Amino acid sequence: MLLIAATVDGRLRRPRVGAEGAIWIHGWCRRILRWMRIRCEVRGELPVHGAVVCNHLSYLDILLMSAVRPFIMVAKQEVRGWPLLGWLTAQAGTVYVVRGGAPETYPEVNRAMAEAYQSGLPTLFFPEGTTTDGQYEEDGVMPFRRGLFHSVLNEGVPLRTAALCYQLTEANPGASVADDICWWGDAAFAPHMFRFLGLRGVRAQIEFGEEVRQREDRFILSATARQRVAAMYTRLADHTTQPSTERAGLQQLELV
Repeated sequence: MLLIAATVDGRLRRPRVGAEGAIWIHGWCRRILRWMRIRCEVRGELPVHGAVVCNHLSYLDILLMSAVRPFIMVAKQEVRGWPLLGWLTAQAGTVYVVRGGAPETYPEVNRAMAEAYQSGLPTLFFPEGTTTDGQYEEDGVMPFRRGLFHSVLNEGVPLRTAALCYQLTEANPGASVADDICWWGDAAFAPHMFRFLGLRGVRAQIEFGEEVRQREDRFILSATARQRVAAMYTRLADHTTQPSTERAGLQQLELV
């Protein structure tokens, strides 16, 4: 319902595509999280410009990150064609990329990324290239694809890292974070969303890390960024079993 309301509001207000649209989406994402009764806790200094990379668990990730602060997002090309969400993400200046795109697509992507970095807002992308259940191998984070790290180096922008994880704080018989919050593999969208909306006690935790300064080339930059994201994700996942008062440095996001 709120997605429909946001679309109607966007049609009436017609915010400009780009930074203004991202700020408009930010307000709606906060309303949607409040309506879903999702608690969100944040640690670290919020980014103000440049690029940010994060692990990827669900379609909820973009909603959460946009609620924390306005971002220019990077998403797979398929999102542009989704009902409602496609139009809304386009208003926020989202850069759409073709996964596994041929070299002839690189100039257009690099141009779009350069414009995103100049928007005045940080640009967020998920270099795993897909969503996971958060249990990949030993540290929960897949290898990073290096393509978009070209633009970080070419434009000389700072790169920050972020990590997020989810927890169920109330009893939901038969439900799990891996299958009912994380959306991955060949899980169908509509049934998954239906199950998710029936969950109680969903909590998200997000941590923002420091700037990555090891950037001799895209291989070193991407590998270092992945190591930092994995370390933060492991720390957050370990904290999900601790009471709120013991999760040092995490602050509740006020969804007002």
